Amino acid sequence: DFKNVFIGGRAMSTSNLLYSAVVLDDDNRAKLIKFVDGIIDISSTWKRIAHHMTMGFKKPVPDHLRNDIGKSVQLNVTELGISNDAIAVKVEGYHSDNKIPHITVAIPKDGKPFNSNLITKWYPVHQITLTGTVMEVKEIYSGQEKENV
Repeated sequence: DFKNVFIGGRAMSTSNLLYSAVVLDDDNRAKLIKFVDGIIDISSTWKRIAHHMTMGFKKPVPDHLRNDIGKSVQLNVTELGISNDAIAVKVEGYHSDNKIPHITVAIPKDGKPFNSNLITKWYPVHQITLTGTVMEVKEIYSGQEKENV
């Protein structure tokens, strides 16, 4: 049983690294959802996510960007991607290992955020800027419970 201790945005523990990312705060998450809702109707049965842009799945922040951990960075939304399995926005402005850097906005009730990687239909949109924090997101164990931090 252990908890993460955050020092300058770094999680200090032996827990499992889930991903490194630029994580949106609540205001920027709401801004993104409102922006997309203004363009298309997202079914009320779909789950809104709009949480982060993955930098690396099960990978730490790259060495040359380690000093950015805990810092705010800007992402520019340039396109909207739509499929039957996910809705996402393409973003520019910061490192990502993904072929198409994006933020998953919504998925069907039983869908997987990964499906944003499979979107093939992207549409240019009026550009907006979002702010997020560079982080390493880890899985921690506390008794029998698992939680992401």
